[in-house]
Amino acid sequence: MRLLSRRQWLVGAAGVLAAAISSQYLRQFFTYLQPAALPTAAPLLPVSAPFMAVSKKLTGIDKLQPDLAFALYRSLYHPQLDAQLEALLSRLDEQHGSAGPPWLEVLAQQSPPLRQLYHQLINGWYLGVVGQGDNLRCIAFENLVSYRLLHHVLLPPSYAPGPPNFWVKKPGAEVSAHG
Repeated sequence: MRLLSRRQWLVGAAGVLAAAISSQYLRQFFTYLQPAALPTAAPLLPVSAPFMAVSKKLTGIDKLQPDLAFALYRSLYHPQLDAQLEALLSRLDEQHGSAGPPWLEVLAQQSPPLRQLYHQLINGWYLGVVGQGDNLRCIAFENLVSYRLLHHVLLPPSYAPGPPNFWVKKPGAEVSAHG
């Protein structure tokens, strides 16, 4: 019978302890991987015509990003969505393009679901965010309407207007975009 040295015994005990701990975590990890009852997702329906009509009126853009439109429509989808969109479209048509305080007064007189839909559409197209409270989700970042409306005066998000450290040069010094 061979006796183990203290070092060998400690290494072996640490290995057994690590295996026991990792097996507990692995067991928990694999329970998350098991198929569970998945939440019912919104159906993969094409974006409705009322959704696109309302979106064009709210954004002032005729050719909206199809991917963003699909993501926004899908995240807002519920069985009454198209009926609410039709009601919102008729209110927008009644206002003949008026914006600002007159439109906000009309909107304040509408039902809460209609007001909420208006705000969700604005947040989705301009901010790329849908949901409320703890259920906020980002559905877009780089192809937002707010960037498209200002593309002629602002750089795309996260792009620098010059080479590294371009800001240390005095204003008016020639700075090219490529260094």
